[in-house]
Amino acid sequence: MIIRTINKHNTLTDGYIPKTGKAVLPDKLLNSLYWKFEEKGSNFTLSMIEIRDILGLKSIKDDYRIWDAIQILQKPLQIRDFTFKGKGVKRVSAPFLSEVVEWKENKKYLSIRLNEIIIEALKQKAGYTPIELNICNQFKTKYGLKLYEIYLRYYSLPNREGKGVGKISKELEELNSIFGTTYKAPSDMKRGLKRGLNEIEKITGEIISCFYNKPEKKFIFGWHQKEKYPKLRIPYERIDEFIEWYLMHHKELKINSILKYRSGLKKKILEDEFDELDTLYRGMLQWKHDVNPDDFFDVKSGKYRNI
Repeated sequence: MIIRTINKHNTLTDGYIPKTGKAVLPDKLLNSLYWKFEEKGSNFTLSMIEIRDILGLKSIKDDYRIWDAIQILQKPLQIRDFTFKGKGVKRVSAPFLSEVVEWKENKKYLSIRLNEIIIEALKQKAGYTPIELNICNQFKTKYGLKLYEIYLRYYSLPNREGKGVGKISKELEELNSIFGTTYKAPSDMKRGLKRGLNEIEKITGEIISCFYNKPEKKFIFGWHQKEKYPKLRIPYERIDEFIEWYLMHHKELKINSILKYRSGLKKKILEDEFDELDTLYRGMLQWKHDVNPDDFFDVKSGKYRNI
């Protein structure tokens, strides 16, 4: 299996796609196009077969659903305060997905163009969450997918509950915005949340608790923290960057499939089976980021913290 991972910007993780209702496919398609953007840039081609495969869809009849999701992703997003081509932008309203063309002479492939100014705005806003498409594209409900993305974002953040326990709270209106719903009563939202949390447990094995705090008028989500990759010695967020650094400095490698090679190398890094990891990662920190590797290495744990 090819492990497809994206560093999804938190503007998209916590936000919502306008006018999707409870449909989950637009969110899954956005994640998939974002993954391709990280690999190819804002202009690329994909066959409909590839798109169905990434999304976990099998029937050609699903192409109509995909085209509906494409139209939804062309609804405008609004982002404030960033720069574009040397000019300050106070606010922009533009779609994430600018254009998708199916040519008559080659119906197998779609030409896809993401919006350059929206991509640049996202790149300038701090905060990304690592997400694996292989997991996220198994979700059948929007509640399950969006709750899981939020869980991944907040999983390790410090909170008043102390080490080993994760916790976040969301008001009803916040959740309505995330799910595209218009519920007035917490009890109505609870039914959707229950379906989503059950789906998360079924797909990932992760157990997330949820209750409604009436005095605070907030939904409280909680979980027990455990180290996902206990053998990993470099920050998860740096793996893809490190792999590109490695490939750039080993151009003599004979690789039949770059995707399979990246996937295999990533698996070795996660399991701490890559012998050159320490030397090469320290080289990346020193020569690419101009920092002293020793300043980011914890001798006691034998692991590197993020820069």
